[in-house]
Amino acid sequence: MATVSSTSAIDVNSIVSSLMSVEKQPLTLIANQKSAFEAKLSAYGTLKGALSTFQTSVGALASASKFNAQSATSATPSVFTATANGSATIGDYAITVNQLAKSQKIALDGVANTTDVIGTGKLTIAFGTYAPAIVSPATPASFTDNPDKASFEVTIDSSNNTLAGVRDAINAANGGVTATIVNDGTANRLVITSKETGEVNGLKITVADDDGNATDNNGLSKLAYDPLATAGSGKNMSQLQAPLNALLNIDGIDVVKASNTVSDAIEGVTINLLTTSNSQAVNLGVASDQAKIKESVTAFVDAYNKVMDTLKTLTKFDEAGKSSGKLLGDATARSITSQLKTVIGKTVDTGGTITSLTDIGVGFQRDGKLALDSTKLTNAITNNFDDIAALFSTSARTSDPQVSYLGSTSKTQTGTYPITVSQIGSDITNMVGAINGVAGNGFNQELIGATGDASEGLRVKVLGNTTGTRGTITFVKGYAAQLDDILDGLLDEEGLLAARTDGITESVKRLEKQTDAFNIKLELIEKRYRDQYTRLDTLLSSLQNTSSYLAQQIQSISNNS
Repeated sequence: MATVSSTSAIDVNSIVSSLMSVEKQPLTLIANQKSAFEAKLSAYGTLKGALSTFQTSVGALASASKFNAQSATSATPSVFTATANGSATIGDYAITVNQLAKSQKIALDGVANTTDVIGTGKLTIAFGTYAPAIVSPATPASFTDNPDKASFEVTIDSSNNTLAGVRDAINAANGGVTATIVNDGTANRLVITSKETGEVNGLKITVADDDGNATDNNGLSKLAYDPLATAGSGKNMSQLQAPLNALLNIDGIDVVKASNTVSDAIEGVTINLLTTSNSQAVNLGVASDQAKIKESVTAFVDAYNKVMDTLKTLTKFDEAGKSSGKLLGDATARSITSQLKTVIGKTVDTGGTITSLTDIGVGFQRDGKLALDSTKLTNAITNNFDDIAALFSTSARTSDPQVSYLGSTSKTQTGTYPITVSQIGSDITNMVGAINGVAGNGFNQELIGATGDASEGLRVKVLGNTTGTRGTITFVKGYAAQLDDILDGLLDEEGLLAARTDGITESVKRLEKQTDAFNIKLELIEKRYRDQYTRLDTLLSSLQNTSSYLAQQIQSISNNS
């Protein structure tokens, strides 16, 4: 009997594959949407990074100290060096350094070995000023404690009662002195040095000796050092170096300081004393640091141009459509660009002749970037130095000379506010008054703008005894300060960029869920198609087999006839 063919009648896989290609088209659209959203999310990340970098730059420039730059130059740097913080009076000062401040050093009589036992008990180390006795008028010697420096205790027991152990215990207490062991060639001596210079940091060491005698020269009492006692009876260590104050003369005025770093003699200037000047005056010149100011203005221009470059790249239009920016046509990017440009184009009420960036040589170019005219900036620094800081930072000016500006917050708004006082403040009484007609918060002689008012956070200090109207304060935010505020809002966790990126992230998550749901649906559709065409293939194969069988039978009958 002839064999019946069982080959497949149709290509089920090919047919199902073709049908599924059509069914998957919506999935491709979803994937394209998701890719577009992810590209935009990445672009916002780039923008956020650029704005954050920009804020770091303008935030630093929002400080007046960046523009009130001054140089302090010593004619003889080996005698002293100096720095100025921007608030010093420009000019020259004649400084004579007669004596450097020094720390007191006291030493224990030598012992043969660092492992030799000294004794046990407790050391109390105090700081203060020793004044020797005066014959006329008769005044006894005295030791006055330093009120700004607390005494400290060191316990010496069997675990640390050697010379080396006492040294280590004193250093471990970290209480304002250092202890070292010096070998003088014949013996080892413990040397105790005050960490700070000046007469006010002289040393006094009292001992609670476990042998019962706190002043003799035996046991731990060897370390006793009372400058008012006698040698061998409570003043048992010897002085190697007396505590000394720095003695200098500034423009004919004698100045005495406990430290060689003098920051409160000339307002706004810190002087670092290095050696004496041999009775010769050394010139200190304080001047505007033009190079530093130019550096700050250049940094502002560069920072602005960098963030605008980023915005331009992200929003650019390419006619071919192949390299257009990911944020082309984006309303948020346009809004940010507009806000930044608007600030740069404003004028600032500095109270002086310089009120805009163009006044110092900074202006827009045709490409939207800023450029700096160095010559114009130099002229502005030379002729209107005081105005430049106000052009960039926060500043304020008062009409009453006894009212001074102390500070503000990001919520303080630009404006002119009247100040009234109903109760004068002091160290024990808080001030009562109002700023901008709204009751402020008083603290001693300070008055602070009320929460919710335009003057919120504005801090002023009011001196004098006059109550009632105390003039006005005009508060101004310069370019860097205004940009810093805008960037704060944009980069805040609940700001514009966060809202935009959160929305895009939610859209991406929604599309991912749609993709997952659609993939499940496609699996069911594919199974249905495969089942349908498999059954059709089986039916057609069966019909083909029947047809072949009948043909074979007919052929067989014909042959037998």
